[in-house]
Amino acid sequence: MQTTKLGQTSWWLVAICLCTLPAFGMQPARIGEHDTSLAKTITFPDVPGDYTAFVRCEAKVMPGGTIGEIGCYADAKVDPAFFRAVHMGAKSATVLPAEMDGQRVNVLMLLSVVFRQQGEQRLIAVVPNHGTNAKTLGMSYIAPQKYGRANQYLPRSELGLLWVDTTMSAGGKAGNTNYIKTDFTNKETERYAKRYINDNTFIPGFLNGEATAMRFVKPIFGYRNGFMWDSDNSKCRDSAIACDERSNATGKPRYVFDD
Repeated sequence: MQTTKLGQTSWWLVAICLCTLPAFGMQPARIGEHDTSLAKTITFPDVPGDYTAFVRCEAKVMPGGTIGEIGCYADAKVDPAFFRAVHMGAKSATVLPAEMDGQRVNVLMLLSVVFRQQGEQRLIAVVPNHGTNAKTLGMSYIAPQKYGRANQYLPRSELGLLWVDTTMSAGGKAGNTNYIKTDFTNKETERYAKRYINDNTFIPGFLNGEATAMRFVKPIFGYRNGFMWDSDNSKCRDSAIACDERSNATGKPRYVFDD
């Protein structure tokens, strides 16, 4: 079976455009096409059938370009094998790091991994967004990225989820923010979501090498492990099970991804 990686098929040329970015000011983290780019370190899992599977992730990109941590979510029908493939690939992958005023900084980068299987052909594509603005901006834009100091979220409950939907200006300022509740939303999740948007600093979204105002949608998870999937048999989907996943940065229990 033939597997096509990112950058090797014209079908995804728009999605993988690497535009020239300014040498000063703000530069977001970028996927890149180098030998250790994420699309080249992911192994296509053996899941039968013809399909297109989307796994949306948030990666903690370190100043050296390594991926310190990655957490992903997807529709319930997506096979866990795709999550495992992304997590394993991220261990050896690097991205082009973000910069502020010439200094490399750590950021939280939204990205999507697309797995497509049609007959004997397989394709893996990685794009630097969750597709929120695909209809208006295409697939090559880079979503806004949080950088700077971290926020810690220490909820009393094991479960919580809501969505932040805001407009990020070309200067990295949020406006017209909506907090979209779910059946799992609680007060602690709401408080953290507001702090996340109001108390953090963002590199704005980029399109064709230019900072661009755009819609920014992000899930705020209150799950114990920070995301809806865990490498140990997805046990953290069950709120009755106490998960002891630890943050690589702090060594403390990880309640949200960016603690």
